[in-house]
Amino acid sequence: MTLHRLLYRSDVAMIGSEATIRQHLGEIVATSQERNAANGLTGALLQAHGVFLQVLEGPLGAIEPTFERICCDLRHRRVELVELVPIEQRLFAEWSMAAITLDRDVEALLPSRDAMRDLGADAAGAQATVDLLRSLIVSARGRAPSRASGEAASVA
Repeated sequence: MTLHRLLYRSDVAMIGSEATIRQHLGEIVATSQERNAANGLTGALLQAHGVFLQVLEGPLGAIEPTFERICCDLRHRRVELVELVPIEQRLFAEWSMAAITLDRDVEALLPSRDAMRDLGADAAGAQATVDLLRSLIVSARGRAPSRASGEAASVA
């Protein structure tokens, strides 16, 4: 079976307090973990500066309908496919969907909202973005978790 990796970005279209948005994110992650595990998908989701960055890995037949659902989800605006490439192995095999939660200090180190919209403009940039997401998860956890886990990785 051929595996693929999809990277997209979108603007967060959720309204409410920071706590409300975090609650919505938790709901997105919980639903994604269930669906992804059932469909053989793995990946990670980062929300920072009002932008989502998400990586999905797995069979193309599972990635395509998942991405279509994301594109139709009203919690996203300006969904943009950054990259869809065949891969030899997963980088996020341990996580059906890991959420990367940043504190304000770490979020301040990331590029601005406008710069985040430009991430991954070429293949090298897309790979660097995927590597960043994986590094954030692994550093937050201090170890690679079991596939069954998928709780949010808080980066402080």
